[in-house]
Amino acid sequence: MSKGAKIVMTGGGSYNWLPHIMCDMMRAPELKGSEVYLLDPNLQAAKEVKAAVEKMSKTLGAGFKFTAGSSEEKAFAGADFVVITISTGDLEMMRHDLEIPEKYGILHTVGDSVGPGGWSRTLRNVPVFVKMVQKIEKLSPKAIILNYTNPMAALTGAIYASTSLRAVGLCHGVFAAYSLLETIFGVEEKDISLKYGGVNHFFWVTDFTVKGQPGYPLLAKKLAGKPIDEYFVKEYKDGAGLAHHKHKLLDELYRQYGYLPYPGDRHTCEFLPGYINNGKSPVKRFGLVRTTIEERYDTRKGARERTAKMATGEMEPCPRTRETAVDIITAFINNKPFIDVVNMPNIGQIDNLPRGAVVETMGMVDARGFTPIAIGSLPREIQPTIDVHCKVQMMTLEAAMKGDLEMALHSLMLDPLCANLPPSDVCKMGLELIKATKAWLPQF
Repeated sequence: MSKGAKIVMTGGGSYNWLPHIMCDMMRAPELKGSEVYLLDPNLQAAKEVKAAVEKMSKTLGAGFKFTAGSSEEKAFAGADFVVITISTGDLEMMRHDLEIPEKYGILHTVGDSVGPGGWSRTLRNVPVFVKMVQKIEKLSPKAIILNYTNPMAALTGAIYASTSLRAVGLCHGVFAAYSLLETIFGVEEKDISLKYGGVNHFFWVTDFTVKGQPGYPLLAKKLAGKPIDEYFVKEYKDGAGLAHHKHKLLDELYRQYGYLPYPGDRHTCEFLPGYINNGKSPVKRFGLVRTTIEERYDTRKGARERTAKMATGEMEPCPRTRETAVDIITAFINNKPFIDVVNMPNIGQIDNLPRGAVVETMGMVDARGFTPIAIGSLPREIQPTIDVHCKVQMMTLEAAMKGDLEMALHSLMLDPLCANLPPSDVCKMGLELIKATKAWLPQF
């Protein structure tokens, strides 16, 4: 690759994600003059994003060439990198993911990773993913796949299960852990070293240091019985622009287990029973924020308005984000190792979790591909909280790929968020979700 690269952005009409990721790439000298294909069935959205990123490319002197289109053949032919940011069925299908479980007492806060909402989202995304990545492999067998779409674990698993492409799942969750510890200790990220592992949106920090000193003894001394929220009062927004206001659940889990979980209570609560499937009282007690479909439409509207301002030059190019897509791409081009968070099938990087399940740890990137970094075994106190999700993930993925309805329902019955229901009601809920989203479920 002598000059630039061919980069395909699937979900190229994403007003929220795409301008930010593209601005990161435009600032990389190695990518100057790159060709970018904005692939999206919604051509109007792709064209609006194209106008914005063209303006930013000109402002930044990046020399990027953009194409907005819906042809996968044109997009994937000769692709070097493919970034996946799609949502099969869009917000109206996600409406069912949230509203149907609520009828059964499950009050999803996000609904895109686990629980019945994540299960439903997996089933309808897997056929699209399998068809898409097999086409990529046929047209560009050396392409590198960067997946941002949730459910991260199952969909990254679908890529590995159906192709031999080099692929990774990317998420920004660990950045919140750094931010939390930076705030508590008044240090910079470079002063902190983390050891963590789990599944996307639900990992545990098994050990850390602050300026080379053991972190957990320092944390116990620093907190001295005070709640973590006293140190982390600023609202944190994730990469989708969704707010995480409180960390009462994080504080409780730290007190009970002795380890810090992912500092995103809105996600964490969906991986454990009792918080959103036990009535409204726990939701209120822990300050858990639920995001409605209408609020998501409002978020999209705001992102579209900002995109329009970028196209006219009314808004400056986006500042550099903490996302690592550009770092990974340049690591391949330069063959200069880069280490950060990765979601990949477990080949032993977490020794006491099921092999093959997609887990989240640190990993190294270079021209050869992706290499996860081993953390050993999770402590026995927290291993079961992750293990069950690995098993649900793998069973749901297999059911989605085979079109096995009975296996799909059994995987839903295993999910901790369904612990409030008898199996017959879990199956009833699952079948209702399948009926509501059947337009996207050809395998059934």
